[in-house]
Amino acid sequence: MLEPSVQSFLSERQAAWLKEKLKSAKTEAEQQDVERQAVDKFDMANWLPDAAKRAGSLAITSHAPKFSNPFIKKKNVSAVIALCKFEPDGFLRSGNAAADFDVFGDAAALDVHKFLSLPLSDGQTVLAHLEQDTPLIQQQFNIPTAFRELRQGLLSIKSTDTATAKTSEKIKQVYFPVDDGYHLLSLLTPSGLMFKLKERINTLRFSEAAKQARTDRRNQEHNEHGFDELYNLTVIGFGGTKPQNISVLNNQNGGTAYLLPSLPPTLELRATLAPKTNFFLQSLYLKDYQDKFKALHKLFLDAVPNNIAVREGRDYWILQIVEQLMEKVWAIRELPGGWSEATALPPAQKIWLDAANSEKRDSEDEWLDDIIVAVVSWLGIAYKKTVGEQKAIPIGDPESRAFRQLLTEHREVLR
Repeated sequence: MLEPSVQSFLSERQAAWLKEKLKSAKTEAEQQDVERQAVDKFDMANWLPDAAKRAGSLAITSHAPKFSNPFIKKKNVSAVIALCKFEPDGFLRSGNAAADFDVFGDAAALDVHKFLSLPLSDGQTVLAHLEQDTPLIQQQFNIPTAFRELRQGLLSIKSTDTATAKTSEKIKQVYFPVDDGYHLLSLLTPSGLMFKLKERINTLRFSEAAKQARTDRRNQEHNEHGFDELYNLTVIGFGGTKPQNISVLNNQNGGTAYLLPSLPPTLELRATLAPKTNFFLQSLYLKDYQDKFKALHKLFLDAVPNNIAVREGRDYWILQIVEQLMEKVWAIRELPGGWSEATALPPAQKIWLDAANSEKRDSEDEWLDDIIVAVVSWLGIAYKKTVGEQKAIPIGDPESRAFRQLLTEHREVLR
């Protein structure tokens, strides 16, 4: 006696086939003839051998190739079944998440897969019984055709002959570097994972609990579970009006899946970055000072050396540069105090820049002498880089001493 699930399946298929065929039957005789055909066609002894022949046009897989290109033929590619182990590596991949296998191939033969997925009285599917070669499935297939032949035909849906694995030029491919050169990899879609993601997203968005939580929010009522929202979801479609031509899972999901946003993070721009090793190298950008250094250079070129007007003009532009430099210092001092403890800044620069050292900055002077020396050194280097070493007027010890004396006289500017 047939299992209830098997009998129900055949009856439903017969009724659907009969309904379609009766549309073209004009006379009562034609109708009777169609009804007889339906009984014969869906008798187990007739339908099962036909299903066994058609099973080979389908393939069970974990990575269906037609998501890459719907024009790929089943005969041109191998069915991949990835049986990966779970690893606590933090990746969403095959083996780390439970997902159903998919089926692709001739859409006209999908009824065979549905039959193989039927649960029998013990809860296992027809396919599982066939794989285990159980007495129950042998009894169900007790028809004139040899059982072994039927079993072999139906199990061809799960053929995994890796020795003759083949791919298609219609699948997206990439050269991947390995020790002996490159391997050409075919990129396939893990459809089970893709639609498991869709299932979880739909549960998160449309479950009764989520609907109730949203209703409570609108009514300003407490809900102990709350709800989550996913923004910027993109819906991608496969197969157009015929999703069954792509795969079984695609058909079951209406031919659509979700794409989560994959965008770089939006970072808050900070106008002020704390230096790690040297304020003068990491916080000052010469382009910000080039106009003043060029004005200083022009003064050096046009004026008579040692003229008082030249010295006054030089001191003016030096102090202008230092005052602009101090704007950056004050900006850094706005950062939360203590940041310099984790840096390799010279001690004097830590006192000069870190707000946590404001009291030491006011009560001590030794650090300021070191800063003056550092500023004078930076002025010489920055001047040469801004106007070009070939064009720059040489700045020797006398000029450096003059710069240092100027800054010592105006040391409070740097405090």
